[in-house]
Amino acid sequence: MLVVAVCGSPGAGKTTVARATARHLGVPLLSRDELKTGLGLSATAEGIRFPPDFHIAGGPFSVRAEAVMVDTARLLASAGMTFVVESSVLSPSLLDAVRPARVLAVHVTADASVIGHRLRARTGITAQQLAAQFQRGEMPPSIFVPPSDVDAVVTVDTSDHQTPDVEPIEAAALALFRDQETAGTDPAGPP
Repeated sequence: MLVVAVCGSPGAGKTTVARATARHLGVPLLSRDELKTGLGLSATAEGIRFPPDFHIAGGPFSVRAEAVMVDTARLLASAGMTFVVESSVLSPSLLDAVRPARVLAVHVTADASVIGHRLRARTGITAQQLAAQFQRGEMPPSIFVPPSDVDAVVTVDTSDHQTPDVEPIEAAALALFRDQETAGTDPAGPP
């Protein structure tokens, strides 16, 4: 079993890379932002109103979305599924939830000017808040670096605005599967 964990700054292109990777490998995608959006839509349909800053990382709504993502990742991993998970930061709780699966971290990066441009081009209050945080220097690249306890790391730079090259991700995933087979474990099958 393998978990491809995609991380990086807002605006770096991690959702694009995660979708392309999941599609290429033919595995499910679990996205924290999509879970957060779904939770927000469900709450709004029930008449719950949120303050304008409910999207901010670390806020109660964001914390709840993280908990849902971790619980879902735990269920998928316990079922022996290979999948892609996407979140800005790979939290210890997420990594603990998917163990003993092998974890391939995909660190999505882009030039600061590209990230700033992408964030400013987005619409909505969340995008405006993220762009302002980025401009103030409140999102240093170091907070999005994968932790050292993952099994492998692939860095993908999306500064060129091209379709993400998932071939290095696939090669790293296959190498981890081969390592599992050599070690005598029973992977859930190739991606």
